[in-house]
This record gives sequence, structure tokens and C-alpha cells, in this order.
Amino acid sequence: MPEDKAKEPANKDDSEQSASAIFVEMMREAAANAGPGKSRSGLDETRQAGLDAADPDHSKISLEPDTTAPTVQRIRRRRWLLRRPPPSSMASGFLGTIFVVALSTALVATLLMFFVNPEYVNPAVVRGLQLEGDEIIAGVSAGRPTPVQTPHWLRRIGIVSGHRGTTESGARDPGAVCEDAYGNSFLEEADINFAVAKRVVAALEGMNYGVEMLDEFDPRLNNYRADALVSIHANTCYDFGEHVSGYIVAISEARPEFGADAFLRECIAENFGAYVPLERSYNLTADMTDNHTWRKIHPLTPGMILEMGYMLADQAVLTEDPDLLARAIVDGVLCFIENVNRPSSQLAPGRHDSGYIIPAMVTPTPIFGR
Repeated sequence: MPEDKAKEPANKDDSEQSASAIFVEMMREAAANAGPGKSRSGLDETRQAGLDAADPDHSKISLEPDTTAPTVQRIRRRRWLLRRPPPSSMASGFLGTIFVVALSTALVATLLMFFVNPEYVNPAVVRGLQLEGDEIIAGVSAGRPTPVQTPHWLRRIGIVSGHRGTTESGARDPGAVCEDAYGNSFLEEADINFAVAKRVVAALEGMNYGVEMLDEFDPRLNNYRADALVSIHANTCYDFGEHVSGYIVAISEARPEFGADAFLRECIAENFGAYVPLERSYNLTADMTDNHTWRKIHPLTPGMILEMGYMLADQAVLTEDPDLLARAIVDGVLCFIENVNRPSSQLAPGRHDSGYIIPAMVTPTPIFGR
């Protein structure tokens, strides 16, 4: 036991001396490494050797800085979507506009060529355009044909006797009816209309015009083509509680106000008013402006409807002298037929040498397709 205690200090000194020796050795190595003759690369090699001895896996790790640029994946925007179009010049914009207009014109012309009836255009206008084109190509002014008035026997006039015949269902249509106190009918519109219409047809035929008597629902009215169409009627026999009188003239609401239909209407109105002691009334109804006849006849046929008077207040005028009424209508038809193609410079409003009256209005539209 005493021997063991004596040996303990010696072991302690050996351990302390060993630690001191190790520290001194480390300092020497550090001084040697820090000397001026030692290069940086040698220092790195010595350090690397010490690290390799202490940790074999450390040799796999390089102490040199990694100079390789890291790969960064960025999302590139589609700049072509945000790119503004290059500025165009005025000339290119003008040429582009001309191209679009020319293409649109060609497309519209093609559609019109296939879907528009050729008869819609006045043949006289077509012939005039052809002559103008020939003159432009030849460089000279070609001789124009002299217009010649169409012979009477080539004129076609339609006279509709209002409510004559049967309806489309086959029933009889007397039109307006006047009844006595007992409810018995003593006057029918269809009879008044026919008495006047047959006299008009006879008078025009005596002048060598081609005239056709038509019923109210005549099948010939479908696409009917004529120089003029006059539908003769008489107004209602209803008692309005006051004096309602006068004649009415009307055309289809779908026709132009200053076209051939309007000129025919005014010719009939002026001449009828000059013969008949009645005032002109303007109480138009849908039966006049939207009559079934206007939806049937050809679009180029001028037409008008005449309500000669009211069967209650104007009964005496309508029944006592049908010849007077017929003469007034004939003069109105002549006013239209003989002047519809004349220019406004040759249309003198007032009474004509033939006896009829020419109304004061704008230049009438020519009759198409004569």
C-alpha cells in the first residue's frame, strides 16, 4: 500500500509531462508552418495531410472554392405576346383600307347577283348604263334613241270592283251594308262598286287601253303586273252619331310616298274631287294601307284604293249618278298613264288639254317594265 501511494505522484508527473510535450510539439509545428520559407500550398498540403490522418472521409471534401456558376432555371416570358406591332405608315394603312372596301364590294355584288331579281332594276336604267359604258369605251357620244310614247293598246290597266265575287273561303262578300229599321238590307257596297267599275272599264276600252275587270279576291291578283291598278270601294254605312262624309284615297304603307303609287293616288284624288261634290277625307284605316291586294300584286305595279264616299251621309252621290263617278276615275287614270314618264319640267300642274287635272307634286317615278 505505501508503495502504491509512492508511485501515484510519479504517474501524475508523467501524464502532465506527456501533455506538455505534446503541446510543445504542436507549437513547434505551428512555428515551422508559419515560417517564411513555407509556401501556402505546402501549408495546405500539411493541413490536408493532418485532416486525412484524423478523418479519412474528410479527404473526399475539397477545400478549394467552387467557381462553377450555379445553374438557375428561370421561366422566360413569351415576349412575342407582349411585343407591340411595328408602326405602319400612312400609305400601308390607306392601301389596306382600299383592299377591305374592294373585297366587301365584291362580296356584296356577288350576293346581289344571286339573290336579287333582275327585274327589280328598271330596264331603262340598265340600257342607259350600257350605252354610257359603250360611249366611254369608244370615246365618242353615241346617238340616243328618241323616246316614243307607248301605244294605248299596249297599256295594261287593272280595275278592281271592291267586294265583287266570293272570298277566299268561297263565301259571298257584299262589303258594307245599309239596313232599314227592321234590319233588312237595302243597299250593298258591292253593287255600288260594280256599277262604277264597269263604266270605268268600258270608257278606257273605248280609248283602246288594255283593261281588266278584277274581283276582290281574284286569283289573277297574285303577282299581277300592270301599268296601274285602281281598287274601287265605298265606305261604311255605320251611323257615327254625326255627319261623316268625304272620299278617301290611299296606297300601300310599304310604297314610297313620292313614287308612282303616290302620283296615281294624287291623280285620282284631284280629278275625283273636281267632279264629285265631296271633300277629301284623310281618315285612313289599316284596311286601306295594308289591304290584301297590296301583298299580292307585283312590287312594280302602281296601285291605289279609292273610297268614293260614305254610304250613309253620301248615299245620294254614290247611287244617283255612277257615270259621273266613273268619269272622274277615268280622268284620274289618264292623268297618271299619260304623264308618269314625263320629266317635271314638262309637268304643268292644273287642267290639261284633254280635260284631266295634273296634281302639283314631285316628279313621279316612271312605270317599270313597259
